[in-house]
Amino acid sequence: MFDNIVDILCSIKDDQPELRQSLSPQTDLNNDIGLDSLQMIQFMLKVEDQLNVVIDYDQFDYEHLRSIDAFITFLISCQPQAQPVYEDVKQ
Repeated sequence: MFDNIVDILCSIKDDQPELRQSLSPQTDLNNDIGLDSLQMIQFMLKVEDQLNVVIDYDQFDYEHLRSIDAFITFLISCQPQAQPVYEDVKQ
């Protein structure tokens, strides 16, 4: 899951090609990476989509962004996404 998070972060911060080498499980998602508010929303949406989880924002806390490891631990506690309704629609 760490590699997936790194891939997502690098796709959002594509103006920083050196980012991948600097990321570790202890990297602070707020202070070390510097996602602005729009990038943070993009990050969360991509995480939900690509990792097939539903982030429970009632349980989500700033502490979960203290490290990539802390974020992964939080994600493991999240429920998998149900299949989107529109997949059932025949065209």
